Amino acid sequence: MTDTPLDDERDETRTLIYGSCVSRDTFEFLPDTYRLVTYVARQSAISAGAPADGVLTRLKQLPSAFQNRMVGGDVRGDLPAVLERNAQDVDLVLIDLIDERGGVVPIGGGFVTKLAELWSAGGREVTAGIPLLEFGTNEHFDAWSGSFEAVVGHLNRLGLKKRTVVLRTPWAKLAPDGSPIPIPSWMTAPDTANRLYQRYFEHVERLGLTVIDLPEDLARSPLDHRWGPSPFHYMEPAYRHLADGIAAFAAAPQRAEPLQTEAISPAAEPVSVNAFTEVGRRDPSTWGEAQIFGSVRDLAGARPRNGLVTLITEAAPVDLLVEDNQASTTVVSLHASMGQKPMDLPIFTGRSVTEGLPVNRIFVSDASLCLDPELKLGWYLGGTGLDLTRLLHDAISAIQVGFGARHLVFFGMSGGGFASLNLSHTFPGSLAVPVNAQTRIADYHPPAWQAFAAACLGAVGAEAALAALDAHPRADLRRVYAGGFDNSVIYLQNSQDAHVTTQLRPWLQALPTHDGVHLLLREWGRGHVPPTARELRSLMQDVAPVDGDWAALARRWGAVPATEVG
Repeated sequence: MTDTPLDDERDETRTLIYGSCVSRDTFEFLPDTYRLVTYVARQSAISAGAPADGVLTRLKQLPSAFQNRMVGGDVRGDLPAVLERNAQDVDLVLIDLIDERGGVVPIGGGFVTKLAELWSAGGREVTAGIPLLEFGTNEHFDAWSGSFEAVVGHLNRLGLKKRTVVLRTPWAKLAPDGSPIPIPSWMTAPDTANRLYQRYFEHVERLGLTVIDLPEDLARSPLDHRWGPSPFHYMEPAYRHLADGIAAFAAAPQRAEPLQTEAISPAAEPVSVNAFTEVGRRDPSTWGEAQIFGSVRDLAGARPRNGLVTLITEAAPVDLLVEDNQASTTVVSLHASMGQKPMDLPIFTGRSVTEGLPVNRIFVSDASLCLDPELKLGWYLGGTGLDLTRLLHDAISAIQVGFGARHLVFFGMSGGGFASLNLSHTFPGSLAVPVNAQTRIADYHPPAWQAFAAACLGAVGAEAALAALDAHPRADLRRVYAGGFDNSVIYLQNSQDAHVTTQLRPWLQALPTHDGVHLLLREWGRGHVPPTARELRSLMQDVAPVDGDWAALARRWGAVPATEVG
């Protein structure tokens, strides 16, 4: 199964934009929980997957790196490759058709989109004498419709079609006050463009994609727009309308596919399996044949081979992916929220971060998610009848003994960061490496903890959920750590994330001592954004060499003692 890079594992709606400034500007009005994974800018569907050989070497470099990437991507027709590369890390695909307006030029066995940036790079000269396939003509529509069907085919094959939304925005001809905006003589008139686009959007709808419409009365272009007035530069209420539609679309519940349940080993004790036959979201077959154990005692009495290990409990199956590399240090990886895109359980993300390093590896899928088909985040706390903290402590202890290893590192992001702090606390001498972690569940997004409390604790409604979380012995790690701790922590935190004030600082203030606690505070982007996979892997390369000397590891990483944090 393809690994999902850990740098994209988070509690956000990870968004891929394929389109123009319309989508990119709208994105700025989405909630802070949306993160832009990548932006395929101004590439016609006709150009996508139809590289124009020999063109790039004839173009000159532009002063903007973004423009160079955009032109290069279009010449290479790289949309299908970008989708393939990012599919596992995307919850939402946002598309608009604005930049089909320029048409395309057939060249080099493929096509290039007619862009001002291409012309600035010498594209006018490179394509001189080649007829333009003009937008709105039957020839262009025929070429575009087949090409766009291919794009939708890629989305469908990659499981992204149901996560795709297309913006239909009428071209503006008026400013907010009703006065006409200046329109260059070379540009298609807004009324003409709107008429030409009609059949393109009809084709989009026939292909089954969701379309969000901008009402005519919001299609106004302010004279003080940051890019200047234009038929596709809209006023703020327009972007807010589109953003609201996108957020509503992304929040809509997704239906899980029916599950073909795996056979249970005859050696296992008879147990209730309702939790994973009815949820309809668990398919462990992609991870190979599971080694099934009826209890932690059975696991402790065996030495499981590398691969999938499943512990059967009355409430839910607990899945772990185990890899013994004959190392003295074991890294336990814990995933964050599932995000908006449905994913089959078990989830073992972030393997690329430690792949090939001289450490043993245990990846843990949150069994809390088996308790409800709509639950996206469970913080590895389990629920009624499933004390997941205790069970995972016992299971990891048994596996670590089987490894013959001496050191444990717990690594996770956001909700997985919470779990890394929680589980490491139960192992004296271990290290927690939380990234942008929650430290008190009730201070996170209310819909997330209310959903968890309802699904796992039987507490419905905000008041009941708060009471249940307050009563839970592990839901507030400030309280847990305030009682003392014998583990070490190197806390990675994005300085531009609200978690600094809502989660990190209150946790630091609750500690009875800061001994053994270090902080790596860096700027990795606006909002709840972690380091890249490359940065994380660079850090994790230092884990094995320190052989359990966590203070030395903190120094290697440039993390400062918590006592030095103001």
